[in-house]
Amino acid sequence: MVCEAYGAALALYARQWCIHPDDALQEALIELFRQDPAPIDPVAWLFKAVRFRAINLARSEARRAKHHQQIAEINESWFETNPVSNLDCVELQSMLTELPQLEREIVVARIWGEMSFEQIAELVESNSSSVHRRYKGALSMLQKKLNGTIKRLSE
Repeated sequence: MVCEAYGAALALYARQWCIHPDDALQEALIELFRQDPAPIDPVAWLFKAVRFRAINLARSEARRAKHHQQIAEINESWFETNPVSNLDCVELQSMLTELPQLEREIVVARIWGEMSFEQIAELVESNSSSVHRRYKGALSMLQKKLNGTIKRLSE
């Protein structure tokens, strides 16, 4: 009965904060039915509950939008195209993304950041011998991928 009488007003109220006001309203209604004992003033309680849920939904929507933006930026090319170089930037980026996160971080810091193994060890909170071992392993993985790519291209 409360929903029939105030549903449109509650949805309008929630729309001030979020783009999915019906979700905020539905969550608030579910919570209202779970109240034991029932609130003394269910209409006031619903407006307050809808407000909190709409604000939370707006925060979630903002986080989701930020996350999607970050993903879009990650999917952009990591490297600038260099017509003089024989490296295929897209292929190199693909190979790097296939490395485990830590190994990729070490390779990028060492090759493009020109950092020493001691500096990288401090950066990734490890010791320099482990960093060196992971770096060599990553280069070996990249070598195998590169050889496979060259082999595919020559066939």
